[in-house]
Amino acid sequence: MLSAGRLARRRATACAAAAVATALLAGPLLAPSAASATTATDEAPTLMLAPVDPLLSEGEALEVEVLLRNPTRESLPPTRIEVLRTSAPIGTRYGLSRWFEGDGILASSLVATLDLPAVAALGRTSTTITVDAGALGLDGASWGAYGLAASAPDMEGATSVVVRDEPGEASPTRLALAAPIDAGVDATGLLTAEELESLTEPGGDTDEALDAAIDAGATIGVDPAIGASAEALGTDAPESAGDWLELAETRDTYPLLYANADPIAQARAGAFPVEPLGIPVEDDEPLPGTAGEVGSRMPVIDATGAIVQDAELGTLAGMGTVVLSTDNLAETLEGRTPSAHASVGGVDVLAADAEVQQRLQDATDPNADTAAQGRAELVALLATITRERPSDPRTLAAVLPATTQGSPVAVLETLADAGFVETVSIDDALETPTREAVLATIDDPERDAGAELVSAALAQEAEASRVATIVDEPASLLSGLRLTLLAALPDAGRAVTDADRTAIDGLGGELSQVREAVQIVGGSDIRAVGESVPLPITIANRLSVPVQVVLSLRPLNALVSVPQPSTNISLAASTQQRVQVPIDVVGTGTVLMVAQLHTPDGVPLGQPQIMRVTAQPTIETAVAVALGIAIVLLIAFGIWRSVRKRRRGEAHGDADDISDREARDQPVKESL
Repeated sequence: MLSAGRLARRRATACAAAAVATALLAGPLLAPSAASATTATDEAPTLMLAPVDPLLSEGEALEVEVLLRNPTRESLPPTRIEVLRTSAPIGTRYGLSRWFEGDGILASSLVATLDLPAVAALGRTSTTITVDAGALGLDGASWGAYGLAASAPDMEGATSVVVRDEPGEASPTRLALAAPIDAGVDATGLLTAEELESLTEPGGDTDEALDAAIDAGATIGVDPAIGASAEALGTDAPESAGDWLELAETRDTYPLLYANADPIAQARAGAFPVEPLGIPVEDDEPLPGTAGEVGSRMPVIDATGAIVQDAELGTLAGMGTVVLSTDNLAETLEGRTPSAHASVGGVDVLAADAEVQQRLQDATDPNADTAAQGRAELVALLATITRERPSDPRTLAAVLPATTQGSPVAVLETLADAGFVETVSIDDALETPTREAVLATIDDPERDAGAELVSAALAQEAEASRVATIVDEPASLLSGLRLTLLAALPDAGRAVTDADRTAIDGLGGELSQVREAVQIVGGSDIRAVGESVPLPITIANRLSVPVQVVLSLRPLNALVSVPQPSTNISLAASTQQRVQVPIDVVGTGTVLMVAQLHTPDGVPLGQPQIMRVTAQPTIETAVAVALGIAIVLLIAFGIWRSVRKRRRGEAHGDADDISDREARDQPVKESL
């Protein structure tokens, strides 16, 4: 018989499955006909089979969901489906793998038939059937994983599994779990009071994830963004957030990197750890970057989705407990599944069984159908592993996906119900004996993808930080930028996606806006009449903090001069200010003036502005200038005339030798 708690969970799961099925049925009816015409394919109709609860006890009925999808351009007529099971448990991991791949040839015992209605083109239909214990025929049978299969004429069948959960004296397989709980922050890097309350109040996603992880005895990782958001909100933080953080702190918890950023990508970029520079607080100075951090245990480094190399393994081990995949090891299993604790080149690691890790990922998938099938395959795999050596316990290890990548609640509750599995902490796996292992040599074309994004983000931040000296407290500007950067970085335990690349590209735009946040406002042409004229220039500060900038001004010709080329300016937050810069007008005409803002350290801000000034001095100034020009011209003419005479020898005081002059004059006298 089922316990009250397990029965309640099964009813909740069944309701969820029914809701999904209703949505799937309604979808094709609501879709526009034009969309149907453009998305039709030539794929064949497919079946999917998933038990609502994959664990069965003595005398218990089986609830199973059957889904028929029609991706063709033609409607399907009503279809009769047969549900069969294997007559004996699937005895080996190899046999189970083949079953997962769709090899349902061993299913021979018919347990149910059902008729599905016609399915429109591009439509799907789903129904949940109940097979009573008598028809199922598992009472008194051996415990273990039994294959389920669904078949229908003219279409490929579907396979699933159900586990008879009566392990008797078999020693349960221990599964050491890390359960990271992240915040799912947006580009601000912080949660609002409403978001924080929704997550941490009873029944909230984060609240349920923490409770399930505690019940499973898992090692819990907490995103510092949760506590930081509560600290930044101060008295406005919801009470539920404080209670949640207090409960999390009482466990053997470790801090994730902020916003669950990927530590492996940071290490490969040579930038580990990229941490908050401060936690921005509205109308106040930033809090320390460690504000709200929960957990003192050494972090768990989720390397199950990465290909780790020998050269970096020691570095990663220095950052925390490394959990990698057995796919990353050069070893062949000979019929027995080993415990996770391994030594690779003298470095202690936990090797997560690759199949277990994959099934665990599937079991937390946001798609309800995929998650239901993943839970069934996970418990079937663990049951088969336990049956390998029923009297010889072993401790496996795995890392749950972060909570924003899929809820762990249902799979943890299923594992808690299984009599052949005991969930424990990561430290329990580390206390078991080690086995020697060697890393495999695997080609990894995407190895540097995450590191490149980290480097690109930090380079953009460094460019923005050059202008941070415009504020009295640079941290007030840089702390918010750093949280934006951390929110954009790739998440731990997940391959780099196009969305990550888009986020980093968008980050470049966010950070570049800082350089443009304080700028000169363009205006109309200016007419400057007089000897000394104030030139009006308007400067806008779009930042939420006061700034200190330097305004430089220079003319492109000599009609105007600027006595003070640089001016220090203070601007209040989110304001515009008109500045009067004195200029001296010395000639009539049009002059282009170049205005540019700089930081106090001389870093240019924004783009230079070109202003057109029509200059016209006063009459006195014009006369003085004209007289000065005339005097200069007269002096220049006199000098030119004297030089010319001198060259002709006609200048007064000529110093030519007298004998030379007489020699020149002698021929003239003789001719007379």
